[in-house]
Amino acid sequence: MLLPEDEAPRVLQGSAPGPGGPLGLQVVDYDQSGGIRFAGTAPPGASIRIYVNDRPAGEVAANAEGRWTMAPQEVVSIGRHRLRLDQIAADGAVAARIELPFQRDPIPSATLPDGRIVVQPGNNLWRLARAAYGRGIRYTVIFEANRDQIRNPNLIFPGQVFTIPAPPATPADSSRSR
Repeated sequence: MLLPEDEAPRVLQGSAPGPGGPLGLQVVDYDQSGGIRFAGTAPPGASIRIYVNDRPAGEVAANAEGRWTMAPQEVVSIGRHRLRLDQIAADGAVAARIELPFQRDPIPSATLPDGRIVVQPGNNLWRLARAAYGRGIRYTVIFEANRDQIRNPNLIFPGQVFTIPAPPATPADSSRSR
């Protein structure tokens, strides 16, 4: 179907989930000890029930911006799992549902030499830089050191092994007179 030339483009179907939008999962993040964190979007104030392998993992409400985050108390073992998110309506019925598989892999950082890291699900250059240098904006240091593996700094993938250069020495404060 062609639109008349003077008519503005419009979305005919679907939309990208965003803050305050439909139920969405954006982050599955875990650590070496088995702790895990889920985060996503939902309509503001919506109640979300989270299940791992059909076992209740917790319940959370979306904040005023339509974002939610939840860290279950129970440790999630290494291996494949099934995650289910249920958005609960006021009457207690399921208003929206997302089901998807995820895999928690072992984090082999102890087997790597210092200055190297294996990218894990949920990592991005900003988070890696914040952990290594205390400031996310330093992601460019990691990007430059790994340019042979990174074509787009917004796209890194689990399993990639990056060099994390030592933090540069802080320059002397030149504003002081001697």
